[in-house]
Amino acid sequence: MTRISDLGFQQILLNSFQRAQGSAQLRQIQLSTGKVSDRYSGVGVATGQLLSAEGVIERVSAYEKAAGVAASRLQTQEAALTTIADSVARLRERFVVAMSTGSAELIAPELASEAQRIIAALSTESGGVYVFGGVNGTVPPTTAQSIADIAAAPNTDALFVDAARQRLAVEEGTTVDGGATAREIASGLYRTLQEIANAPQALGAFSGQLTNAQSAFLTQKIADLDQISARLYEELGLNGLAQGQTEDARVRNVQRRDLAEIVASEIEDVDLAEVVARLNQDRIAIEAAAQALKQASELSLLNFL
Repeated sequence: MTRISDLGFQQILLNSFQRAQGSAQLRQIQLSTGKVSDRYSGVGVATGQLLSAEGVIERVSAYEKAAGVAASRLQTQEAALTTIADSVARLRERFVVAMSTGSAELIAPELASEAQRIIAALSTESGGVYVFGGVNGTVPPTTAQSIADIAAAPNTDALFVDAARQRLAVEEGTTVDGGATAREIASGLYRTLQEIANAPQALGAFSGQLTNAQSAFLTQKIADLDQISARLYEELGLNGLAQGQTEDARVRNVQRRDLAEIVASEIEDVDLAEVVARLNQDRIAIEAAAQALKQASELSLLNFL
């Protein structure tokens, strides 16, 4: 008659008990994390697909943040450009009023005031970066501090930091225009401000009734300011276009991230109800294996004598 070793039988029961314990431990980890496994090795053949989905999530999340930074920069630029355009409009209005009423005393103080606003707007920062600094965003884009600096400059273009326009990454493989530099925006404006500030030296003080030469000068400056305004509004239009492109990119980034998260979820997330049911089965199996192992360890030939 074939005889089964008591030691071999106990080993079989012990292996069964350990398997049930291991399964229960895995279910408990799944229950606490909500994931199939806390290691890639536990995902199995879908590991490559999971890694790919997680890579997409990481990349598009970074671009989503970059698009947010770009949107903030462009909105700040829009506000600053509007401030400059408003200053130009007020100067133009002052010249028109001076020509209409013959009272030009306020030209000089208003010129100084609006020049200060323009300089401040050109030096606008966002997140520690000068928004009109182009690729040299850490350097103040203009060295002028007041209308006096502009008036005294041998060459007003030397008051600007020479920098190229910056491209802003908002999506994988996609960039948008980061906006004009201070020099592009205000090169012509600084020259016009300088000409206005220095005009009294050649045409006499602007006070009381304007001379014919002074009136002709202001007429020309009004035309110059109109051209400058047109350029500013053109930049505002480009800014609006870039803002629209940035928002579209942000939406696409969110859609890609959501899709990748769905793919990753289908691979690594578990059905918690199923995990609970299997955990209960594992506990029953553990109890049964433990009971069988206990009984087997107590078996002895004396039980049958």
